[in-house]
Amino acid sequence: MNYLDMLATLGAGSAHPGGFAATMEQFEKFPISPGSKVLEIGCGTGRTACYLAKQGCDVTGIDIRPNMIDKACLRAHEERVEARFLVGDACALPFMDRQFDVVLAESVTIFVDSAKALSEYCRVLRTGGILYDREIIMMKECTEEVLREVREFYGVNKLYYAEDWISLMKKSGFGEASVGEKKLFSTDMWLDEFKHPDLYQKADPDSYTNPELWETANKYNEIMTNYLDYFGYSLLIGNKV
Repeated sequence: MNYLDMLATLGAGSAHPGGFAATMEQFEKFPISPGSKVLEIGCGTGRTACYLAKQGCDVTGIDIRPNMIDKACLRAHEERVEARFLVGDACALPFMDRQFDVVLAESVTIFVDSAKALSEYCRVLRTGGILYDREIIMMKECTEEVLREVREFYGVNKLYYAEDWISLMKKSGFGEASVGEKKLFSTDMWLDEFKHPDLYQKADPDSYTNPELWETANKYNEIMTNYLDYFGYSLLIGNKV
């Protein structure tokens, strides 16, 4: 079982850097106006999408995993909100050009062909639209051995410094690109589950007795503990001008 399989099995709603607390902090600092057409890339179980729908946004969420979309639809039904969810690839978005006011992603772009995905985000944004994308960033140099271990565990091809992300966004068509405050991962990220409990999380049956899941979870904890100083996260902001 790989890292993304683990998240899907658990039905994790806020496994991205900073958890749901970071999502709330972002929306306080960069509010999205009611009525905005929002596309969430890699929406997972739909927690963020449903929150925005409750605020009056017109929300579409896509995820490449059908089981995540099933859980997102169930969440929307249980939360009694209207949001559209469909299976889709971040690198080949099933939408016409210039359809959305906001594209939102939370630790998704690093797991795919980042340059191709960013170009797709820009394509479906209207002129004046904005991308908010919270992603892992390299904080300082580390050995090739550490890089290889982290890449293999997460299933990513490359890890980027903040300036690399800015370059990628600009090459992908964003006229303006910036990176917000850089934050290190915390050893007490589990506290987010107590501060912002997900009342609609749906884990697969018997998931917590699955030995492969616990093996992956233990490896995740090991990596996060051993390499905290090397990796962090930040909010990438791209404006389509």
